Amino acid sequence: MENTKEYSGLFIIAPEKLDQLDEVKQSIGSSIGEKSGAIVTENVIGKKALAYPVKKRNEGVYYEVIFKAVPTDVPRMMNRFRINTDILRAIVDARE
Repeated sequence: MENTKEYSGLFIIAPEKLDQLDEVKQSIGSSIGEKSGAIVTENVIGKKALAYPVKKRNEGVYYEVIFKAVPTDVPRMMNRFRINTDILRAIVDARE
């Protein structure tokens, strides 16, 4: 089995999904844990104004996740985040 690396993910969730935030978080968690990933910590930063409109929205709910995963599985996760209509933006970076 390959070694896992630690990643930092920042997700901007559509503001109208604030009431269903637990469902969106669960969807993100299942995408991460689908094959090899595991969430280490998570933090809901909250609803904030965006610097510029993203998908015709001026604000979003920021959600930060630190997780471990096999590097070859991360592109598959990113594809799932991209097609999820509840997520406006997903940024995933490897941590040092």
